[in-house]
Amino acid sequence: MSPRGPAKRRAARVLGIATWFIMASLAVTGCGSSGSHATSSTQSSATSRGQTGASSANALIGAGIMQANAKQYQQAETTFHDVLVIDPANKYAWYNLGLIAQEQNQASKAIADYTRAISIDARYTPAMYNQAILLERTDLHAALSMYQRITSINSKAATAFLREGWVYDRLGEKAQGAKSHARAVALDARLAAVRPPASG
Repeated sequence: MSPRGPAKRRAARVLGIATWFIMASLAVTGCGSSGSHATSSTQSSATSRGQTGASSANALIGAGIMQANAKQYQQAETTFHDVLVIDPANKYAWYNLGLIAQEQNQASKAIADYTRAISIDARYTPAMYNQAILLERTDLHAALSMYQRITSINSKAATAFLREGWVYDRLGEKAQGAKSHARAVALDARLAAVRPPASG
């Protein structure tokens, strides 16, 4: 796992799993909005609580990422679960939990966590990408479907096209593989030099 030479380092950077995610805006909906005739002070109070919750969740995600970067995975996992106490539908917390599991070779848990993130946001491609990489080990057709889903959402997802091509090759569909590879290189010429990992 320690590639030598600038080309291999570049390949690892562009093809590796998507990494830690923190986003400034967390959607907090339905806080104290039981009726449309609430007083302005009640609405203001609910908005304030929602903003405080979002701010707390963001702060926790930042803390969890720092812990994960320090390889304090148990602490980071606890922190991301704390985010979910505040906001159970926080896709970034589920995504980062999946990444912790993936970093620790817990494939089934990672897939489950990424699935939760995707169920919250059906267009959340970082979770799809990491999940597809894991699926390449056990279910090539599911991995291919996931890469196709990514490229249908983002037609410029060069690395997804490249990995899609590798999956086609492993399935024996060389012509389709060549098309996906050509599309990847057209989007990012650096990918022309990248070869599939030995494990496939």
